[in-house]
Amino acid sequence: MQKAWREMNVPQCGYCQTGQIMQAAALLMENPKPTHDQIREAMSGNICRCGTYQRIENAVNLASTGV
Repeated sequence: MQKAWREMNVPQCGYCQTGQIMQAAALLMENPKPTHDQIREAMSGNICRCGTYQRIENAVNLASTGV
């Protein structure tokens, strides 16, 4: 997950990163190949002050491919 996070250049301020990564890891443990809609739904409870939601979604998607 962290490799995909860096690859997609997700972090900005870092305030939400631990919660975002933990939620994304939990999602992929439960559903290794989520759709974009499933990713958005699972990650919707985490607020990102910088608004990097699209990058977060892309990183979770990338991690689901085994990067």
